[in-house]
Amino acid sequence: MTATLITPFRPGDRILVACGDRAAAEALARVFVTSGFTVRLAFDGVSALDKARTFFPSVAVLGMDLQYLDGFQLARALRTIPGCARMRILAMLGRDMGLLDRHRCFDYILRAPCPPFTGKPVWKLDGDGLAVKPTIGW
Repeated sequence: MTATLITPFRPGDRILVACGDRAAAEALARVFVTSGFTVRLAFDGVSALDKARTFFPSVAVLGMDLQYLDGFQLARALRTIPGCARMRILAMLGRDMGLLDRHRCFDYILRAPCPPFTGKPVWKLDGDGLAVKPTIGW
């Protein structure tokens, strides 16, 4: 079975990465920057909302572990900013985290599969097109 690549990213996108895990956010931002995207980082929900009001991202990649505003609250708030209503919003989820509000908040879901021995989440991103590879069996 061949998995089809799905990409929420387009050339010229301005990407806001907001995640409470500083190392994960910085690593993901490096991937985006080296692929030619303009990126802003935030480590809590309030600063992410402030940055979105001045940066006007076309894509937001949000962790659920944000302080002050969680990923759900931030996604809803981002949609109310003039010029950001049509942005694509991605949720970064751990393997075991369910998502009930997907249809109301998020356009795409990134799930973190756990390698068998480390237990640390690894995001599966295709470096050329930054496409999310669907994991078979999830």
